[in-house]
Amino acid sequence: MSVPIPEELVEELIEGWLAKGASYVECRSEVERRTVIEVKDREVRRLDFGISAGLALRALVEGKMHFITFSLDEADGLKVRSEEVMPDKPWITRSSLAEAEPVKDEVRVRPAKPPAEASIEEKLEMVMEAHKACFREGIKTASTLYMDFTVLKHIRTSEGTDVLMELPYAIVRHEATAEVSGRLNSHRAVWGVLGGLELVEPDKVVGLGEEAGRKAIEGAKAKKCPSGRFRVLVDGDLNHLLAHEALGHGAEADSLRIGSMLKGKMGKTVGSPLINVVDDGRFELDGIRGFGWIPYDDEGVPTGRTVIIERGVLRSYMTDRTTAAEFSLPLTGNARAQSWAHPPIVRMRNTFIEPASPDEAMTNEELLEALGDGLLLRTGRGGQVDPIRGVFTFGVQEVYRVEGGEVRERLSSTSISGNILVVLKKIGAIGREFDEPRISAGFCGKQMQRVPVGVSGPWLLIEEILVGG
Repeated sequence: MSVPIPEELVEELIEGWLAKGASYVECRSEVERRTVIEVKDREVRRLDFGISAGLALRALVEGKMHFITFSLDEADGLKVRSEEVMPDKPWITRSSLAEAEPVKDEVRVRPAKPPAEASIEEKLEMVMEAHKACFREGIKTASTLYMDFTVLKHIRTSEGTDVLMELPYAIVRHEATAEVSGRLNSHRAVWGVLGGLELVEPDKVVGLGEEAGRKAIEGAKAKKCPSGRFRVLVDGDLNHLLAHEALGHGAEADSLRIGSMLKGKMGKTVGSPLINVVDDGRFELDGIRGFGWIPYDDEGVPTGRTVIIERGVLRSYMTDRTTAAEFSLPLTGNARAQSWAHPPIVRMRNTFIEPASPDEAMTNEELLEALGDGLLLRTGRGGQVDPIRGVFTFGVQEVYRVEGGEVRERLSSTSISGNILVVLKKIGAIGREFDEPRISAGFCGKQMQRVPVGVSGPWLLIEEILVGG
């Protein structure tokens, strides 16, 4: 797959905007091939496949950042060359960019079985088999969503950066709703990979369908989970939910403009000394990349491992070139855009809570023993977050009563809520075993843009958190 925007046109655009007075010009051309299959109650409700291609241009002229997009049809025409510098307006915010070392690289993830090369018939057969596995006695309704998309992206800048990336994604999501004796309960299961269809593992995806149906029924039959403050053990999926949703958005540097629970807390203790909170653009576990894996961000800046909180102390925010300059912060490579039709903004990648020291981490069995009596909470399900105050409420799909370190019985689904800066300080123990990153793959929405994100993480023992309510 090749980017359809001619190199000559990109070079002409960069030179043309430099001639108009730009101090910086960036051209990001992209082509995306996508397949979407949606099945509900054994019927195919959606079957889409197509290509999106175009070019995004940013030019910094006298402190004004211009952002212009062109579809493939427009990108070779007069319009590309005739765009003018914006006149001064009172509402224009002046910008500057942090320095970034120019880089030239080509990164193509070449799977054994590229999603774009598999037939729609093959994909549909896999999806239908996995969908049918959701059904058993007691299941009222079920749906399965399959999506794959391969993005080829070329970033060229006037500073000399020249980066080409090809990234293939695939994700399957099951949701089953059970009704038992008039009680309803739903369960959602996800399997998402950055790579080829060989990583989708049909047997695993079918097994997840079976699991979604079985756990939906178990939850409908379960005793009601009590409400109140409990000592709990949360799994890797909830680890990711707390790190990404409850904390992470407040650590994106653009949130400092309007308010964040982390504003003014650099160098201060905001969590337990047992933990680090990390956003890692190149996270891999046993050869599996996190769903938010990107070697370069959408400004062509190399990504890496950003330690937001180290041993409980706030050490960093996540930045793009604009916020790094604005707040005098290190550049972390967190500029991301949904597509060529969107500007890059500060976004997370793979975000999780990890042990500050391997020597202080426990196995899952040791964590259950340390919990003693309490609740084991597994797999999150949406919720609400106020990143200014740090207040959150998240759904929890699976709850288990634990006595004497042994898992005793399943309880009904529930919710957890609190202030993330209080909860982080109440982490009394942390595991060393990461749950599979594929189960926490998904998309994060911000400013009308959605980008792929992950990861799961190790289990956390939280000394007290509000359950239900």
